[in-house]
Amino acid sequence: MVEDIGFLHSRARKSLVPMLLHSAMSKGDRGLVAALFAISLLTSCSSGHSSRNADRICENDDMCTAATAAAVASWEDDYEPPRVVTEADTIRAEFSLRIAGVESPYRIMSAFVLPGQSLGIETADAPAKSSFLAKTNGGTIARTGPHSWQWTAPSKPGTHRIRVIDRTSGHSADVLAFVLQPYAGEEHVGSYRIGQYEREPLKGNPAYLPPRGFVQVTAENVDAKVSPHFKLGQFLCKQNGVFPKYLALQTALLVKLEALMEEMARKGIKAETLHVMSGYRTPHYNSTIGNETSYSRHSYGDAADVFVDNDGDGNMDDLNRDGRIDNADAKILYELVETVLEPNSPSHMHGGLAVYKANSAHGPFVHVDTRGSKARW
Repeated sequence: MVEDIGFLHSRARKSLVPMLLHSAMSKGDRGLVAALFAISLLTSCSSGHSSRNADRICENDDMCTAATAAAVASWEDDYEPPRVVTEADTIRAEFSLRIAGVESPYRIMSAFVLPGQSLGIETADAPAKSSFLAKTNGGTIARTGPHSWQWTAPSKPGTHRIRVIDRTSGHSADVLAFVLQPYAGEEHVGSYRIGQYEREPLKGNPAYLPPRGFVQVTAENVDAKVSPHFKLGQFLCKQNGVFPKYLALQTALLVKLEALMEEMARKGIKAETLHVMSGYRTPHYNSTIGNETSYSRHSYGDAADVFVDNDGDGNMDDLNRDGRIDNADAKILYELVETVLEPNSPSHMHGGLAVYKANSAHGPFVHVDTRGSKARW
């Protein structure tokens, strides 16, 4: 924080007072004393805090620096500069985060790590003059560069929030870090049946190695957001069972689905979410529904069968407004992925894409995955 004192001082009139008030309210009496003490010193400064001189160091710099330092102790761990949050803010952040190599431009995105595992986070597309702070409510976080950090997960499964804040503007982006329940090939995790993964990856492709852990889903976190438009429970396997349940999910899939939602909006297709007809499938469940492959991407957490269902009837909506619900509606989503998303995405975001026609069990839908290579059927 020492390096930030000059910055705070130079913009004290604009941002320090609300910052200190925020700190006072959030930390109680001790914070209030520190905040009021700093405010009193700053307002006693006679030469450096007029709007005309807002960006220069004043003649009473020692006094102002002392005031700022007094406030810093109560601010550093929990300060978020005040800002007005608009509807658009809840979707895209003002800067992107690269989370374990996957870039997300969204204000909230999830990552999945094993207990004790490290997670790399760095900013992307941020203004050169931005100054960033990262904090967390669990695990430990260490700065590895001006715009990068390493978060180390705690030893037990759970969910923790990592917040990256641009101290220049007050904007922020969150990573929800799900610490996984480790998995080593067991038939069951607790009472929840997983089944058996193939021991050898398909054609030696490491993308087909069994998951090393699962997200524990409970009645308390089933409705937790994992990205701006999606909740954890949307990706649960459809097999019967009681909580806790378990699933595999990957960041890349969430980023791709969010990008699809954005392209839909640009085409005038408004939706609060996509209906996820099938997200994660345990190998056990995958075999019971007659799936011919034991290497379904659904079992690896990076595939989803989706459709638009704004009216909540459990079927695809009439997206092209021709009075029918058929493959042409699913084809609209297909074409957005095929012609817009994948051509403008890194290779690790590429994957399988297919339209499935309606049958007696379901309406039309589109399959999307992020296996890392193009597949069409």
